[in-house]
Amino acid sequence: MLSLEPMELKGPLRWSLPPSKSHMIRWLVMASQSSKKSTLRFSNEPGQDVSSMAECLELLGAVIERNENEWTVKGVGKEGFTTPKQNLDCCNSGTAARFLMAIAAGIGEEIHIDGDESLRERDMSALSGVLRELGCTVSGDYLPLSVTGPLKTSSASLDISTSSQPLSAMLLAAPRFPFPINLEIIGKAVSRGYYEMSFEIARRCESKNNFSSKSIDIVPWEVLVPEVVTVPTEDSLLPIAMLISELHDVNLEIEMAESSPAIVSLAEQSEILDLRDESDLICPASALMAIGKGGQIIGANHSRGKESDRLDSTVYLLRCFGMHAEVTQEGLKIPGGQIPESPCDPVKTHQDHRLAMTAMILASKFGGEICEPEISAVSDPGFISRLLELGD
Repeated sequence: MLSLEPMELKGPLRWSLPPSKSHMIRWLVMASQSSKKSTLRFSNEPGQDVSSMAECLELLGAVIERNENEWTVKGVGKEGFTTPKQNLDCCNSGTAARFLMAIAAGIGEEIHIDGDESLRERDMSALSGVLRELGCTVSGDYLPLSVTGPLKTSSASLDISTSSQPLSAMLLAAPRFPFPINLEIIGKAVSRGYYEMSFEIARRCESKNNFSSKSIDIVPWEVLVPEVVTVPTEDSLLPIAMLISELHDVNLEIEMAESSPAIVSLAEQSEILDLRDESDLICPASALMAIGKGGQIIGANHSRGKESDRLDSTVYLLRCFGMHAEVTQEGLKIPGGQIPESPCDPVKTHQDHRLAMTAMILASKFGGEICEPEISAVSDPGFISRLLELGD
């Protein structure tokens, strides 16, 4: 439990972002399959999701040397991954779980995969169904589960209407597949930037595979990772910084890459915010819209499958601070001009790091007790200390 008293902040203030866990996890998967050493360089401390993935890859035979601001990875090369002697614990990371399920399909022996209580509630059926179609044995659609390869058939259908992670998983695990596979793509794609990221990272590692909206032939290849890779910052956390700035009326100095379309739309206080490709923004975006001009969030129904059901949990969070929003078929309808209040009861974070960070930012202005604040370390281990330091 973290108890926060209202802070009086004076700007300008400096704020920093952790390395992108999406980029770093993908680069770890690629580097772990290479025959050569590669170094991943970054600013600030990687989140616990990244560490969970790294620990699982080490159990599969990769060697990862961790130093401040850079990790060096020695991959398994042509020898391939080895069968781990224990369960692969993904902790809170859905990305790690799905990527490891696909990797396990290329190993040929039974691999056990598990996670924390929150991860055990996340539906893995889109990927487990593909693996079964390809001839693997998958013990269930929720963790804990086991995957037994190898692949026996070469074609399957993949629904990408609820998550892009299964497609990324199949692509990045393909170097260890025994033969090319064909995936029939069904459903309206969501989170497109993430599978585009996967294809781009694979391309930088000499993959010739390209995305197609109807049917994809994924061909195994020899992974050649650049000697040095610079990991960008986690810019999906920028709305957290925007919320600090708006609530406390201070300017934040922050280093970041070019903003995404949804973040630009949020900054411009657009009446309609489409989160089809960026559902991770929904918690802080909703708070910003509530204290701003209001509006509607659309394209966010797939956010129900995140660490929490982010439609319901976001409505709950706003209600804790005296605000309200309405769940719609596509997302949320949020009245503007709302004035937050200090919560009467401790605020639950539902083991969701983005919900927890949004709650702590609101409490930094209005006070409040936040349950399980440490879950924020999933993506940003330095978040709590940096927030508290703003008030010094």
